[in-house]
Amino acid sequence: MRRRWPFHDRAVPVVSWRIAIVLMAVLAEAWNIKNMLASGERASEHFAYFTVQANLLVIVVMLWMLLVPQARRPGWFDHLRGAATAYIVLTGLVYAVLLAQPDEVWSWSIEFTNAAQHRIIPWLVGLDWLLVPTAGRIRFGRGIWWMLYPIAYLVCSWLRGALVDGWYPYPFLDPGEHGGWAGLAWPTGQVLLAFLVGILLVAGIGRLRYRESAARSSASLVAKPSSTSSSPHSNSSA
Repeated sequence: MRRRWPFHDRAVPVVSWRIAIVLMAVLAEAWNIKNMLASGERASEHFAYFTVQANLLVIVVMLWMLLVPQARRPGWFDHLRGAATAYIVLTGLVYAVLLAQPDEVWSWSIEFTNAAQHRIIPWLVGLDWLLVPTAGRIRFGRGIWWMLYPIAYLVCSWLRGALVDGWYPYPFLDPGEHGGWAGLAWPTGQVLLAFLVGILLVAGIGRLRYRESAARSSASLVAKPSSTSSSPHSNSSA
């Protein structure tokens, strides 16, 4: 009989790191809001950052998994969890490649909120997805729908910048930084391609981990003898 996979939904290490993720994400965002209020930054700008939105989604997903048993979650929850994982992991990658200063990429002498939201939380959420199998099989066809949110975010950011207040959350979305709208094709295309590849990779890992967990459970059932067949003489006294 094979042992049960140790990193299941109610395993102590899994619950512990999910609590740690929630606490760190809440603390980091609370610190951000404190800084926002102190600096006079507009809330409409702060909450328009993809980093902030992805971290808030992580809080919701982690709390959901901590408070609601797996059997009581809706069938689409695995896709929500997968999408949140892809968004937060890609947030960290995009920050490191496109937004961070060269001396920040490998440095830990940065403020807590930056380290938490762009490094520690993405790593922990990615580890959670890698180690804790999904309840159902992830379908690539449905996984592609995870791209809807990044695309909608892109469109809304451009509409806001062009029609509302001229503010863009990131330099790679600002046509003024790239000589006009045509100049955005390359940086924006890079980000969208990274999201597509990352989403497919996360969906593929989820699909593979489900198959492994299912195969492990089947093997355990085959290896475990039934109560009626464990003894050839179990019915001899009848």
